[in-house]
Amino acid sequence: MSTLDIVRYSLLFAHIVGLSAIIGSYILQMPWKRNFDFLPLVIGAIVAIITGCGLIATREVGGLGVDQLKMIVKLGLALVVGALSMIGLLRSRRLGRADADDSGLKPLLLGAGMIAMANVIVALFWR
Repeated sequence: MSTLDIVRYSLLFAHIVGLSAIIGSYILQMPWKRNFDFLPLVIGAIVAIITGCGLIATREVGGLGVDQLKMIVKLGLALVVGALSMIGLLRSRRLGRADADDSGLKPLLLGAGMIAMANVIVALFWR
């Protein structure tokens, strides 16, 4: 196994961990009515975006093919997940300081989780 393969598989592992943080947090918090925690989603989105770009780079350097359109779609979905998560985090912190109800943030959680799962579906079934 070459050094590039080790780097690529390490990035793939970190990428899966990032997606797991997003989807796991989404599944865990869906029954909740309030007090949502968006930090794991934000961190997971950042990890997934950075490692995804790294995976593309290692495939390009290694001479493996990359479906550019698929990667653009996946990056777009990941950026939307990151944006929804960041908006949710910032709004929940603002509402927390004011001791206000954050139940209105559930659609952001729902959107981030569903789009992250759509991103996994794109990764698995787009050939």
